[in-house]
Amino acid sequence: MTRQPRLAQFGAGNIGRSLVGQLFSRSGWEVTFLDVVPEVVDALNERHSYMVTVKDEVLPGQPAAIEVGNVRGVDLADRDLAVAAVAQADLAGTSVGAGNLDAACAILADALLRRDAPLSVMLCENLHGAAKIAREFVKSHLPEGFDLDGRIGFVEAAIGKMVPNTPGEVRAVDPLAVWAEAYNTLYLDADGYLGAPPPVYGVAWRTRFQAYVDRKLFVHNLGHAASAYAGFLRGKTYIWECMEDPDVKAETRGCMYETSRALAVRHGDVFTFDENRATTDDLIRRFGNRALGDPVFRVGRDLKRKLAPGDRCAGGLRLLAETGTPCDCTARAVANAMRFAAVDEGGNPHPGDAEVTTLARASGPEAVLAAICGLDPGADGRLIETIAAAYHAAGSRT
Repeated sequence: MTRQPRLAQFGAGNIGRSLVGQLFSRSGWEVTFLDVVPEVVDALNERHSYMVTVKDEVLPGQPAAIEVGNVRGVDLADRDLAVAAVAQADLAGTSVGAGNLDAACAILADALLRRDAPLSVMLCENLHGAAKIAREFVKSHLPEGFDLDGRIGFVEAAIGKMVPNTPGEVRAVDPLAVWAEAYNTLYLDADGYLGAPPPVYGVAWRTRFQAYVDRKLFVHNLGHAASAYAGFLRGKTYIWECMEDPDVKAETRGCMYETSRALAVRHGDVFTFDENRATTDDLIRRFGNRALGDPVFRVGRDLKRKLAPGDRCAGGLRLLAETGTPCDCTARAVANAMRFAAVDEGGNPHPGDAEVTTLARASGPEAVLAAICGLDPGADGRLIETIAAAYHAAGSRT
């Protein structure tokens, strides 16, 4: 009898359960979740299954609830058991957040010392340059001279799935309950996998993967943030409310169309503008899903990161400039970001965000564009003037 392939998945959170675990289980894999929450691990080992509830428009013939079976859990507090699970796996994955990635990589390193076969690791993290970062983490936990490149492959992911918060009262009844939108595709870097990537339902293995990373950042992430910044200035609380405002929706779509066109220039051998436009239209529909319950504050917060030179906003501007693509909507999105002063439910801004908006008010938007976005007053003078004009125009409307 042929042994089922085994996946060792660090992180039994929303993405781990609703997307990664679901897709691999559906494809006949045994999924072991390595997690730090004892009640989640215990429930996995008691039931060996959980339910994913779809909170979205469900197409005819598609289920509104998906049962995920053939799963078990390992408590990361039991390090030996965790290392053994990875050592016996055919593939590993992480969905733990940037702050916990080093700890996962330490276990990966110990597992490599116990196994003869190479291991590939899917990095399902919202982390720019995840493969390079994870490689350095793993290397730091291995003996000097270890053949890292021949023994482990780092597979980056472009995570497009959005997961609504599962209500506390639902999780109190079932710690494994997870709500999710209907979108169910996981893009993975085929070139990062050691050997031939396995066929898995819903997994899109792609070469020239930087194109897909760029599309996630400069279409999905930028569009999401742009909707929050425009929506805040119009008094919106949730992203779905932004999508019900024709002006905010048009600004968001325009921003995403700009970068969609630019990406078709930069990565013309991978996808066309029409393909990117279809991706945008689907995202706009998904942004409007009320069940996601995405607050404008959460989507727009962390301005220093989102306005940083390589991130969605300033990086999107650079993409547009390099490809000669008009940037009117994206320039307005950046201008709106410098007026973003949303607060959480307790009335508190995200740490550092007030510094950005205060700098723009006190010294002008040009100061933010130079100090945080990395724009050069000489080389980028015309672009800076365009954004500054949009900033002052937004102020006259508020």
